[in-house]
Amino acid sequence: MSTSPFDRDPSTRRLLDEDYCLSFEGNHLIVERVPYVTAARTVTYGRLALPVVFSGDVVQDGSGDHRIWFIGEQPCDQHGQPIPGPSPEGHAITPELSATFMISSKPKNAGAYADTYDKITSYVRILGHPAKALDPTVKATPGAGWTEIPDDLPFVYPDTGTARAGLAEMNAKFRGHRVGIIGLGGTGSFILDQVSKTWVDAIELFDGDVFDNHNAYRAPGAADIEDLKLRPNKAKHFARVYSHMHTGITAHPNHITADNLELLGNCTFVFMAAADAEDKSAILAWLHERSIPVIEVGMGIRDEGGHLSGLLAVVNRFPDTRSGAIAAATGRPDEYDRNIQTADLNCLNAMLAVVNWKKYLAYYADFETVDETVYRIFTGTIRNGNGDPEEDAA
Repeated sequence: MSTSPFDRDPSTRRLLDEDYCLSFEGNHLIVERVPYVTAARTVTYGRLALPVVFSGDVVQDGSGDHRIWFIGEQPCDQHGQPIPGPSPEGHAITPELSATFMISSKPKNAGAYADTYDKITSYVRILGHPAKALDPTVKATPGAGWTEIPDDLPFVYPDTGTARAGLAEMNAKFRGHRVGIIGLGGTGSFILDQVSKTWVDAIELFDGDVFDNHNAYRAPGAADIEDLKLRPNKAKHFARVYSHMHTGITAHPNHITADNLELLGNCTFVFMAAADAEDKSAILAWLHERSIPVIEVGMGIRDEGGHLSGLLAVVNRFPDTRSGAIAAATGRPDEYDRNIQTADLNCLNAMLAVVNWKKYLAYYADFETVDETVYRIFTGTIRNGNGDPEEDAA
């Protein structure tokens, strides 16, 4: 375990010293060979799974409370009756492994368990006590063992947020995807911020402009003044920043034009966030011909007597999109391509696009497929429809 983040954790070391067999999979600390009794009064072995997070050299309980999860049948007492605490509840550990029961038992005379050692050994006793009543020779300490199952996720450090929420099966829907983002301005950079936190295999960034002060005020995070002095290319700048988290990011310091469309050839999905792209129509047509789904974002903000108003638009250009909807959605540059931009509206435009992307991947529930999502600033309303220019002009 010399290279493991668990090596210096006192609770993990103590469990191993006492001959527990442990593994780490899907950001869960798993206790192997935990004895328990089934409804048939048979003594068998299951597994306890605790989501964990890292805090320096200490492994912290990632459940947020006193819960733990169990892989096995319904735990029972020595008479074959369900013991109090376990309840049927699926909890995804990895896309291939799920717990079947959640166990909830608050510690006696204490508001919380002292550490992960205290919590794990307490639940082992709860499950193992009926087993020992039927067979005094059973034990939960078969000999110290440690296995780390690599999750092959495209991250620099463990995604313990997924473990805590039990979303491994859902997040697996992002695997195998290579997402392209054309334009890393205000909206495109916020799209990257969200996509980089998903399990997509790769992210391709396309932008030929430099990252200046005004860009920093419309982007997530806080740019360092020394970086701004260097005037880095936008794609390279954001690739460097977000490579601190995601390992599959590639920067292309180029504007996408009709002459280099082959750069998009490896993408399985594209966000078009470059409102001023000269060859936008050619780009969209090229992607449509190859059945590469696209989401286009745009903002039309104007000064109306000392107040900003206008529209934000997210246009879904999926392979099955009707050609009439495409034509209608692209026919309003005066509404969606104004220069006024603010970070909050850039962010909202990006979030609407990311939600639509996740709906396309069936990550979020979707009432019906739409071609366009439009947010109107003045009324605060969001309309999902099929690109009716007369409705938005009202």
